Amino acid sequence: MVDVVLMELEGVLAETQPLRREALVRSLAEDGVVISDAEYDAVCAGFPVRQGALTAAAVRSMPRDETAIDLITHRAERYFADAAAQGLSMVPGARAFVEDSAAVARLGIVTRANRREVELLLGLAGLSTAFEVMVTADDVSSPKPSPVPYERAIERLAKKRVSRPALAIALEDGPLGIMSAHAVRMRCVAVGAMPVNHAVRADAYVPSLEGLSPATLDALATRGTEWAP
Repeated sequence: MVDVVLMELEGVLAETQPLRREALVRSLAEDGVVISDAEYDAVCAGFPVRQGALTAAAVRSMPRDETAIDLITHRAERYFADAAAQGLSMVPGARAFVEDSAAVARLGIVTRANRREVELLLGLAGLSTAFEVMVTADDVSSPKPSPVPYERAIERLAKKRVSRPALAIALEDGPLGIMSAHAVRMRCVAVGAMPVNHAVRADAYVPSLEGLSPATLDALATRGTEWAP
């Protein structure tokens, strides 16, 4: 039986992509790097902000100026935080899933977002106390698809009570996260809208967490099937 559920915040619990897109596109434009929404979705979505900035700059053949990339990143993070503070939509079923699952499993956040953003988003959602462990972009030098973020989460959980990857499930919104979870031999369920070629990398796929529980996720990941409410 699954006793740990580790999840990406962005895309799994919160609808952040539109705000992320707007923030980075705006910040890039201020440095003369103009990309369309479609280009963002194709090459930047799902990456940490700095990696997204680097990728977008490469698309426009912008010289790799580390200082300029840092400034673009910091502006985008500020724009995102300002927009998120005005209101952020939770993914359908996410709040109920977290509240119900916290009673039967240990929950954790393993995310590409930074800690300040995570604390802001969870605070706005009223879910700050639901998670036993939180690994953010500030906690690791090697982001997903590296196994390090999930290894760090398991290590922190083990300080209180031993937990094995085999008894955990990861919830991810894209291929990098799926690869990261699989790298530590953890089963992974893909959540939300994503191309089929990305979703099939996971052990199961669900359009949202609505109506689900750790037990049903365990069954789905074991069978390799899609939830059809």
